[in-house]
Amino acid sequence: MIKRYLLVYYCLFFICMTSSMVSAEIVDRVAAVVNDDIITLSDLNKAIKPYEEKLASSGYSREQMNAMRYNMRQEMLNNLVDRKITDQEAKKLGITVSEKEVDNAVAQLKKSRMMTQEDLEKALQQEGLTFKAYRKKIREEILRPKLINFSVKSKVIITDEDIKAYYDAHPEIYAGTQKIYLRNILISQGALAVDALVQEKFNEVNTALLSGRTFGQVARQYSQAPNAQDGGEIGFLSLDALSKEIADAVRGLSAGEHTEFIQTDLGYQMFFVEKVEDGNPRSIESVSDEISKKLYNDIVEKKFKTWLKELREKSYVKNML
Repeated sequence: MIKRYLLVYYCLFFICMTSSMVSAEIVDRVAAVVNDDIITLSDLNKAIKPYEEKLASSGYSREQMNAMRYNMRQEMLNNLVDRKITDQEAKKLGITVSEKEVDNAVAQLKKSRMMTQEDLEKALQQEGLTFKAYRKKIREEILRPKLINFSVKSKVIITDEDIKAYYDAHPEIYAGTQKIYLRNILISQGALAVDALVQEKFNEVNTALLSGRTFGQVARQYSQAPNAQDGGEIGFLSLDALSKEIADAVRGLSAGEHTEFIQTDLGYQMFFVEKVEDGNPRSIESVSDEISKKLYNDIVEKKFKTWLKELREKSYVKNML
């Protein structure tokens, strides 16, 4: 009798343990394999939780949310894989972060936010983090830039020739922005739908201008724009601020010249260039640091992507989702 009870007990114990193990496997199974390491489903869920909460309150339909959630999970898993690969590379190269570096980073955070240790731990608790886990996170945030500095940034050199080549190739940035002072005359299509009447207005405006009257005087008489009483005054604008059709029409005109009537969204318009002001050019000496920084950042970004791609190609990565 006792043996029977023991047998039943052990059977039930085995079933419960098996059920528990299956449940645990479902809750926290492997999401990805990265060389000799794994990324668990709980790792992924923890990383994506803040974004899931925002998505839940976004107001999208269920179908849209499901599609976005799938893409978001795949993208986040890729990010976690990249982090795991870079952490493995840092370990391989012997790049480490000292306790003192972590201490300094935590102290700087507390100082910038005027927090005590107790305040910080309470804030972390609200986010579901222990102080130990937070220190690990800080360590990772310091480690990865160190690795990038060693493997990528230290190999990027910007020469004076690189700076000059970029400067010469971008006169639109460094030569100064030209501005033109414009006036206009608008002939509304709505008021004059018949081509013959529109053409008649064109002729009247051209005749008035040829007679020696100023553009402003003619605009006051003929323009149907709100600024007619101001002589069609628009003011100083750069070509970049104008629509393509207007910019193309006024480009190359000197002060005192005007366009023909061109069709625009508002109607037919004639534009008069009253003044032209060239922007102050910036010398290569004054922008050398600016260009160097831009080139450096652009090259680092490209090299980082290439470096990460090569690391991935050398690694064993398997998505288990």
